Amino acid sequence: MIRLIIFTCLASGLLASALADEEVPVTCGSVVKLKHATSEYDLHSHEISYGSGSGQQSVTGYKDTSDAASLWAVKGAKDGDCAQGTPIKSGTPIRLQHMNTRRWLHSHKFPSPLSGNQEVSAFGDDSVSDHLDVWEVSFTGGQWMRDQKVKLKHVETGAYLSSSPEKRYGRPISGQLEICGKTKAGKNEQWIATEGVFFPKAAEL
Repeated sequence: MIRLIIFTCLASGLLASALADEEVPVTCGSVVKLKHATSEYDLHSHEISYGSGSGQQSVTGYKDTSDAASLWAVKGAKDGDCAQGTPIKSGTPIRLQHMNTRRWLHSHKFPSPLSGNQEVSAFGDDSVSDHLDVWEVSFTGGQWMRDQKVKLKHVETGAYLSSSPEKRYGRPISGQLEICGKTKAGKNEQWIATEGVFFPKAAEL
């Protein structure tokens, strides 16, 4: 029931911070949109599978600020190892769960459809997750903050979550960007947690 209420608020566009401060930490349990710093497209997923590679649910870049299918929950690398409100330091392994479909941001050695880099997909559900869902978040500073540029490195393969404004899909997802993994980190491998629900540290609740 609580999950339904939260989701309904998010889907209605009532995206608000749980804190009033300008500097807002991204903590475990936060539900955020992750904006690609170069293209300003959001990390997005939907129930459309890749027609090649793994055939799993596709992950794309999408530019629609009202779309709830661009919301991801920040979770620990394993169930129970990151309590809600726990600050996230650089180098922390995390998982990102897609709120609409409950699948996890995932990667593996399949080639991505447009660039031939490493495919990024959405996999599993609330009860199914594996080591290929784990990403290491890195940044400058003491803890992950809203509106801060970060990089997400896939722990198993070492590839960085990436996108490029030049790699765009045709129908049925015309104009959406390819999301892939790349071995070197540069400007196209930077992401920003923007709007969403940000839970304060447990002691501040």
